Amino acid sequence: MTITAAVGRPIPPVLTAICDEFGGPIPVGSYAKIGGDEIGREIVRSIGDSPAILMKNHGVFTVGKTPEAAVKAAVMVEDVARTVFYALQLGQPGEIPPEDATRAHRRYLEEYGQSQLANSAPSGKSFLRSTFNQEK
Repeated sequence: MTITAAVGRPIPPVLTAICDEFGGPIPVGSYAKIGGDEIGREIVRSIGDSPAILMKNHGVFTVGKTPEAAVKAAVMVEDVARTVFYALQLGQPGEIPPEDATRAHRRYLEEYGQSQLANSAPSGKSFLRSTFNQEK
């Protein structure tokens, strides 16, 4: 369900699962040409603290401390995108307030059994930022 990437819309935090896994809306980055480092630079510019980003006209990109964590985030994006898409067919779902989303995410990472996974490997975002923030 990367249809939201095709139209350049973020996925709003209307489910607690979105808050738990992503800490807020799943952001969308601008279109970037393939074949160079433009996509990586746009991901770093736009991803914020989320482990996932929708890249306009491309699709989902994820990062994680392990390959498994990045794949989990990708699967979660597709799952919540599908649910949000269906919910929008029925009306406008209410967004969870940012402070509640942040609290849910922190609880998920620190108290819900995710802390061992979170502390097991270096951050994928740290690698991306160090790679694409360097001047050539």
